[in-house]
Amino acid sequence: MNKAAGLSAVLALTLSLITTPSARAQIQASDIDLTRFYLRLGVSFVYPDDDATSLKYYLLQDWELYRTHWEVEEDTTWNISAVWRPLPYAGLELLYINGADHSLTVENFRAYPGRDFIKFGRVASSSANLFVNWYMLDDDCLAQPYLGIGVNYSDFYDDALNSDFQHYLQDSGISTGPAKFGMGHSWGASAQLGIDWRLGRGRASSWMINASVMYTDANTDGVVTYPISPGYDRLYSDFETNPWTLNLGVTYEF
Repeated sequence: MNKAAGLSAVLALTLSLITTPSARAQIQASDIDLTRFYLRLGVSFVYPDDDATSLKYYLLQDWELYRTHWEVEEDTTWNISAVWRPLPYAGLELLYINGADHSLTVENFRAYPGRDFIKFGRVASSSANLFVNWYMLDDDCLAQPYLGIGVNYSDFYDDALNSDFQHYLQDSGISTGPAKFGMGHSWGASAQLGIDWRLGRGRASSWMINASVMYTDANTDGVVTYPISPGYDRLYSDFETNPWTLNLGVTYEF
């Protein structure tokens, strides 16, 4: 099953769960509120997954690079989201996570005696997520846990190579000059488990404390382009960040 088919199946299952006849039967017309919105603002702790393939040539394989693997440093940034909750048990959320700055290291790198890594560079990543949220408890509860399934768009930018890796490419004779590093964008599935804790009984209080854990399927290509004589050559890698993200913040209900 490819990613698109898998994402469609998950969304279909989620929609079927939250729109079952029994659920609809419990919802009165007075419970529908098309003007109910949340605004969330908080901090995100982004923890990328290091499970990505090693750097490779397009045509040839370099043994010193082929055995390596990535280490991607975590970062902290901010997030903002808007939630439309027309039904007590269901809502739509659009969540944006601002650019997280990740330092990149190539591990298991044996070209230099006495070292097993080399500093590769850095990249920033931001993401936008659209969730279908299912709320598990009644509005009267102070705690409002929810489960969200959705789609993610991740953008990778401000990518740059470290001077350490630049020197390796030229000292080893792979490159005849400065190299450039580039990454693209990614579409994938995302899921979250969160809770809003209302600061007051019922809906009398508009303020809530929010916490959520999110998993994102983010996969793009990393490409290093460098000059040779004559022309250019490239190193490439599948770059799977697949981050876990912890979001903490405040929610205001309009």
